[in-house]
Amino acid sequence: MKAVDFNKLQVGDLIQVPRTQFAPMRWGWNGWLFSEAVVIRKGIGRKSKKNVVTVEMMIPTERNNYKTAKDTFYADCVFTTPAINNAKNILKKYGIVDAEDFYKFIERDDVTGCDWIRFLIEKGFLFNE
Repeated sequence: MKAVDFNKLQVGDLIQVPRTQFAPMRWGWNGWLFSEAVVIRKGIGRKSKKNVVTVEMMIPTERNNYKTAKDTFYADCVFTTPAINNAKNILKKYGIVDAEDFYKFIERDDVTGCDWIRFLIEKGFLFNE
């Protein structure tokens, strides 16, 4: 994982942030689940005086759906994400060319785990041409 450059980070950028620690005995970021997030603002922490980033992050809920939450992270805990390229590869593999095709695709009984792609579509990172 590559940390973002705080100086180059812009409002509206897509990043990934830590969501849940599932293995507290592991070292570093190994043992964490990450979510895609959109930068809302960046600034300096009041008490810590460290660079912070406020984001709207995706939290999976039921099958192929999500909710969002706003949270603030230290800038060294915010990472770049390959999500857009990964999503484009998956969509190409299944012949999905627009949002309407995607929503039909996720209605199938054998399709799960597409909540992060739905987040990218609804935030305007895919099919926004």
